[in-house]
Formats: sequence, C-alpha cells, structure tokens
Amino acid sequence: MRGLIAYRMFGVECDGAMQGLMLASTAGHPCRIKDQKGKEQVYVDFVATAPWNSPGLVEIPRFSLVGRVLIATAVQLSVEEGFRGRIGLHALPQAETFYARNCGMTDLGNDKRKEGLRYFEMTPEQAGAFLR
Repeated sequence: MRGLIAYRMFGVECDGAMQGLMLASTAGHPCRIKDQKGKEQVYVDFVATAPWNSPGLVEIPRFSLVGRVLIATAVQLSVEEGFRGRIGLHALPQAETFYARNCGMTDLGNDKRKEGLRYFEMTPEQAGAFLR
C-alpha cells in the first residue's frame, strides 16, 4: 500500500468532457541517459488523449494541445519533486515522433523489458526548452 503514494493521475477536462489522461510515478524509475544516469525522475506510465483530439484519427482535432499539456504537467511534477524536470516514458509506435520532435526528448532505443517499445527521457535542459 505504501508504494501507491508514488502514483499521480492527471486529467484535462474541457467543455464538460475528459480530453486526456496521464498516470505518472515519482519513485522507482531512475534515469538511464548517460549524464543523468541513476538520478530520480518522473516516469509517465501512460498518456492518452480522447479520440476526437487525435490527428491520426480525425481530420480536425477538437483540442490539439492535450498531449503537450499533459507532458508539461509531468515536467512540472518533476520540478516540484526536486527532479529538475527529468521525465521518462515508453512510447507507442504512433507517438514516437511526438516525443522526439514535439517534446524534444532523447530516444534511448527499444526496450526489450517493455515489449520492445522505444524509451525516451527528458533532461533538465530539454525540459526547460520544452516549457519555453
């Protein structure tokens, strides 16, 4: 029961409907990136936007910044926890470009321990650039 306090759930609600959700953990996921190795970070367990906000599913999304708002929230949580904006996550194939290009995260390659999903991390410097 003690470990559950490390998990936080965030949502974006607008126009009376949930537009996106994120589950993040503040413990047990040390950084892997070389210059940050072993330091604490926020691990994003999942990010989901409503189907009507996904450019891959609809021609014109109702709200186009839901994913960015949720990632910015993870960065802010990391800052509040004293982790200086460091976050990490495993990306679904359709989201890899979003994390690499739109968020400016470092691609650390496929992770055999997590179903071969690509693993990304954001350094404090990348977090600062993302938030600007």
